[in-house]
Amino acid sequence: MLRALRYEERPCVLLIDELDKVDQEFEALLLEVLSAWQVTVPKLGTISATTVPFVVLSSNEERRLGDPLRRRCFYLRFEYPTVERETEILSVRSGSDNPRLRGQLAGLAHALRGWNMEKPPSIAEMLDLARALEILGTEEISHEQRDLLLPLLAKTEADRKRLLLRSGFEGLVADSKRYRDELMPHILPVKVGPGRAAVPSKEAVA
Repeated sequence: MLRALRYEERPCVLLIDELDKVDQEFEALLLEVLSAWQVTVPKLGTISATTVPFVVLSSNEERRLGDPLRRRCFYLRFEYPTVERETEILSVRSGSDNPRLRGQLAGLAHALRGWNMEKPPSIAEMLDLARALEILGTEEISHEQRDLLLPLLAKTEADRKRLLLRSGFEGLVADSKRYRDELMPHILPVKVGPGRAAVPSKEAVA
């Protein structure tokens, strides 16, 4: 934070990630920075900003931030990515070369997040699941893999009990396949000649 305030060349970006995880004392310190662009350090005194940084705060809303801090911020909410977008993330970040499995993983994530879980799966957790399936050599997720995948999907006891319900997990897997199949026409390559492929757009006409 001090480096950002004392950066001389030009205003920089100061990212404070997961602010809801810090204590009230740090929040009070940050309030001083955002109010007066200065910070008071015991035995050093008050250090004023050389340039005013562009401050980005992120929060998962596990703890409510104080109103004085909120008043000094713009509020933007980022929802989970769509199935199509998460498939693109998995194609870049995971080691899987199976587009159907990536589509199903994204579909499973979407289904789980719509299931009112106590701890919905994050993008990072779906990447971990993709790596686990790659190690196992899995080409498609099935309801028979429930017990194997449970530790990767359920992070609370309540979520674990819900996923242990046979009909519940079967329904999630069925939804994941449906989301994948809806997405497949837009991401599967189409052969146009020897050694060549083209990806059809949504506007393509048969």
